[in-house]
Amino acid sequence: MPERNKMPTINNILFPTDFSENAKQALPYALEIAHQTGATIHLLHSIEEPYDFAPLAQEVKKSVSHKVDILLQEIFKDIQQQKKYAKLNIKTQIQSGRALYTILEEAQNVNSDLIIMGTRGRSGFEKIFLGNTTAEIIEHAAIPVLAIPKESSTPNFERLLFTTSYKDNDLKALQYVANFARLFESEITIFHAAMESDLQNEILFRGFRELVCESIAYDKIEFEQAPSSDFLDTMNQKVKADTPSIVIMVRYEKSFSLFGKKHSKEMSYSVSRPLLVVPGDQEFYS
Repeated sequence: MPERNKMPTINNILFPTDFSENAKQALPYALEIAHQTGATIHLLHSIEEPYDFAPLAQEVKKSVSHKVDILLQEIFKDIQQQKKYAKLNIKTQIQSGRALYTILEEAQNVNSDLIIMGTRGRSGFEKIFLGNTTAEIIEHAAIPVLAIPKESSTPNFERLLFTTSYKDNDLKALQYVANFARLFESEITIFHAAMESDLQNEILFRGFRELVCESIAYDKIEFEQAPSSDFLDTMNQKVKADTPSIVIMVRYEKSFSLFGKKHSKEMSYSVSRPLLVVPGDQEFYS
């Protein structure tokens, strides 16, 4: 039976912040999604501990924690001063330790349904996934992660670009995305980069389109595919041409290798577009 009115269950949003400009620019997305869903926003800062063995370690930690608490309360007050978001449920939390572990742990503690984080600069799409905390969270989180670059400070959900390789749970991931799209009446483009322009790919394309039409009752979905010898190159051209509001990818635990050796070219456009990564593993949908 088609999923007609089901909305994504987003009751808790985890928003890690390092108080940088990148994090500040990402916050409006968390506020807007919370406004639409009624979710609680959990503001989190993780304090790294470089002074573990220093004589004044505890005093330093106490001082840093006090400063962090002030900064979190300033964010809280700024949100309350915005009439649209004044009634949102906002909670703050300070943790100590490496950001990757504290964020993942806190996501479990608060039963988070979505993590929203800022990303750095226009340094290439691979660098979202390599060498920073957001990359690590995307790789390890058991829930969706929405990564927001600083160029996208104004929330926009009009057009979603869902990339598919027709893997086992892509259809379930798309159902999640369609439910999310209903919140904002977003348009969804389902895009496949075909490595071979042959009958098999055409059958897969038409078959997936038919399955989507049968199982997802949402009328703002269109389907596209393009021949491709290099996935990143093709995506580069696609995003440049369409400038989607959000690019969506499905991450599989054992096969999330879009950014391996054969796809090593940078996608310099992509850091300027928000990226939603949805787990493709069965556990997320059970």
